[in-house]
Amino acid sequence: MRPAVLPSMSLDSFHTAHLDPASGYGLVVCPRPEDDVLLDGSSLHVAAWDHACQSLASLGWGPVRDDAGFLSYLGATVDGGLVVEARSFRSPAQPPDGDTLRTLYDATGLVTRAVRPRRG
Repeated sequence: MRPAVLPSMSLDSFHTAHLDPASGYGLVVCPRPEDDVLLDGSSLHVAAWDHACQSLASLGWGPVRDDAGFLSYLGATVDGGLVVEARSFRSPAQPPDGDTLRTLYDATGLVTRAVRPRRG
């Protein structure tokens, strides 16, 4: 039986990671794309995403990308934030069990599936 709550942490002011060390699978909640702000021509969300990826990497995790380099977006939250899959560099890539997936989906607030992938 899996724990009812899995570790979650704020990676920066915009991204929150929900990670299951046992399976090496996790989800990262990203801000709503339409809330992005450009500062001196640079995206605030892109800068925050870069920081979030550095934070994940320091913990031995990274976002899942397909063969073309696109992020693996699992879906969106009730408020429109995007949910990205993450994997541990240290754990074998095995699919999490159904209880773990449900716990992760609940923790992120995932309500929709099949978001179009994007480079990021």
